[in-house]
Amino acid sequence: MPCLMKSIRFAAVATTILLCSLSAAAQTTEKGPVRTVLALGRVSSMVDAPMFFKLSRVSIPLGASAIYRGDHSLVYVISGAVTVTIANDRRSLRPDEAAHLPPGVDVAVLASADATAELLQFQLVRSADLPKTAMNAPASVTELHQMKIPASALKPGPYEFSMTSVTLPAGAPPPRPHTRSGAALYYVLAEGTITIWPLATVDALSGESRTEPRRVGAIQEEPYGFIHSWSPKANAPLVLLQTNISQEGVSEIIFVK
Repeated sequence: MPCLMKSIRFAAVATTILLCSLSAAAQTTEKGPVRTVLALGRVSSMVDAPMFFKLSRVSIPLGASAIYRGDHSLVYVISGAVTVTIANDRRSLRPDEAAHLPPGVDVAVLASADATAELLQFQLVRSADLPKTAMNAPASVTELHQMKIPASALKPGPYEFSMTSVTLPAGAPPPRPHTRSGAALYYVLAEGTITIWPLATVDALSGESRTEPRRVGAIQEEPYGFIHSWSPKANAPLVLLQTNISQEGVSEIIFVK
């Protein structure tokens, strides 16, 4: 009988733990977007010259090393693996990992001996530097997009330059309509939709909205004043790679009132 009672109590505890776990999982899904900061840099000033996001795809042959020397940059590994060396600091990156490359120093990016490394590189550049290719041979660089950052959204003082992975679980409700306090550039890793309010402001939604699909590989600009919301598919999550610039100490996101 004591053994039977222990077994019953154990089963009851196990059932309670399982129910709590399921409840926690449900609550996590209901909370909406899961945001993971992958890399972060600090920019001392954004108002000295016109600024742009520059997005490129970089391929480095297996076992080869390329040198990056340029402006602030964030690199994200799509496939393969790399070792990033900055002075005495060495870091290994695998798929879905990222790193900040600081400006004005030589950064060595070494592909593993197993496979060619495929990277996405987001640079924060002045207009005069847009034509330059900062990653040297044997890296192969294909420019994908340029986005001018509106000067009206920029203020004196330091800024955060960050890369974040954003996942909206399958079937989750879209976040409240919002805009950026600075600016962001997105690359779609798993498809979904975006709803845009062209006539809305941060004070109120107005006018008709439109909803558009965004496929894998799509690029989306999000400057200050662009009112929008993302939505996942009913049966699959939406995954976004977000590069953001925002004033230090200020929230990245401004929700419509």
